[in-house]
Amino acid sequence: MEFSQNSPNPERHRGSDRRNSPTSPVSLYSLSGLRRHIRRKEDRVNHLYVDRYDPASVLAFLCTLLLSVADAFLTLKLVHAGATELNPVMDFYLRAGPLSFLMAKYLLTSSCLIVLLIHKNCRVLAGRMTVWSILFIVPFLYGLLIAYEVNLMLYLG
Repeated sequence: MEFSQNSPNPERHRGSDRRNSPTSPVSLYSLSGLRRHIRRKEDRVNHLYVDRYDPASVLAFLCTLLLSVADAFLTLKLVHAGATELNPVMDFYLRAGPLSFLMAKYLLTSSCLIVLLIHKNCRVLAGRMTVWSILFIVPFLYGLLIAYEVNLMLYLG
């Protein structure tokens, strides 16, 4: 009986080795796959995508989305009190109406967060940090923004 390099036990392993090609960031395996993280150190260079996401990443995603919605409502209150929206993209949607503003804010934020979540294992800034780190920095920044908006609301009275 001859063993191939790709399959340690030919009776258990049938077909090609799934590690020969990276998992697509958008695949049907996200519905049924089991890979939550990249286990082997040598696989961390080429295989960046997982089938399921760890609870901490999902929590950061949900917190950021919730803080973004809170930011949108605080922005509406501030604009109603006399403030102006400095972001030209969001100002465009704000001029279209509150519902357009809320929908645009939600859809743009959630789309960007999905991209961050999918690419969480990719390295950025010349390899110094992963996108996973950014996923945890964003809710902190939103928290600072909301604190600033609450302060503005107290000032505008």
